[in-house]
Amino acid sequence: MLFSSNVFLFLFLPVFLLIYYLTPDKLKNATLLVASLLFYTWGEQILVLVMVTSTLVDYSSARIIENGFRRTGLWLSIGANLSILFFFKYLNFFVDNIHSIAGMFGDSLGHGLHFTDVALPLGISFYTFQSMSYTVEVYRGSVKPTRRFIDFACFVTMFPQLVAGPIVRYAEISKDLIRKKFSAESFAEGIWRFTLGLGKKVILANHIGAVADQIYKLPLAEMDTSLAWLAAISYTFQIYFDFSGYSDMAIGLGKMLGFNFPENFNRPYRAVSITDFWRRWHMTLSLWFRDFLYIPLGGNRKRRRRTFVNLILVFLVTGLWHGAAWTFIVWGLYHGFFLILERTVKEKIDAAVPVFLRVAMTFTVVVF
Repeated sequence: MLFSSNVFLFLFLPVFLLIYYLTPDKLKNATLLVASLLFYTWGEQILVLVMVTSTLVDYSSARIIENGFRRTGLWLSIGANLSILFFFKYLNFFVDNIHSIAGMFGDSLGHGLHFTDVALPLGISFYTFQSMSYTVEVYRGSVKPTRRFIDFACFVTMFPQLVAGPIVRYAEISKDLIRKKFSAESFAEGIWRFTLGLGKKVILANHIGAVADQIYKLPLAEMDTSLAWLAAISYTFQIYFDFSGYSDMAIGLGKMLGFNFPENFNRPYRAVSITDFWRRWHMTLSLWFRDFLYIPLGGNRKRRRRTFVNLILVFLVTGLWHGAAWTFIVWGLYHGFFLILERTVKEKIDAAVPVFLRVAMTFTVVVF
């Protein structure tokens, strides 16, 4: 169910808001949980059980950590979530590559390997990362595990940010889960933010995307340089208005429900470097990888060469997180390469290149 669909805008959302506000405060999380499960089941049907499984595993893992079996709980959570993610998102890609390699040897390696494509659950990358981060933070001692399963399940399954983020940490909304603050001003701000995001999606992203789609449908013989640039730039703006639009809608819905979600975009196409770009683009994902992968790998605390290796590994995983295809892997390594390049020449570039040219250079790298 898309936020921009008539079913959501004129049926699901108004009915849900009416019920939610009529529900006593102590039962609001339960109401939101039921609504979120219905929202997800509407489109995904039986695949809702994947999200429920991830929720049960991480709630149990946190309790295991709390009871003194710290490593057991941590590795149960990491192992289960990564296994779920690999099976549903990457197994098709893995098997397809085995078949491709086998074809190079006359199919002798892949003989007898039969496989039925696995359906990809909507938003699986978001809710597995969100749920798993809770367990890791409990392990680190930065978050106290909740005893109320409904509160935790509500945190994982909350429909406003379930499909396209932002990725929310438990610590960021733990107080809101217990006691929500409602006001006419906050609700009005939520409506404004949701409407802004809806406009980005419907008025801008959809129409700009139509331009890119029409050009990319042309035979190569009919595509000249100007059309290729127009398509690339159109897609660049389409993906921004689409993604940031969904984030705005999620943040707006959160405010209507008494939650404050973190910001996810901050004018990324005004970035003066690729490093700056990743501080502005999908910020909750960048922070997630920084805190749960880059820093545990050593970050920039060790030798320069090790820092570069850490950056490449993080952006290799970032590429895979976005999609199970070699194009995404290349895209991640491409951004990792420019991050390393910037670290070696940044001071010279900053001293010699005016800001507006650095913005133009960064935008060109991103468009490519």
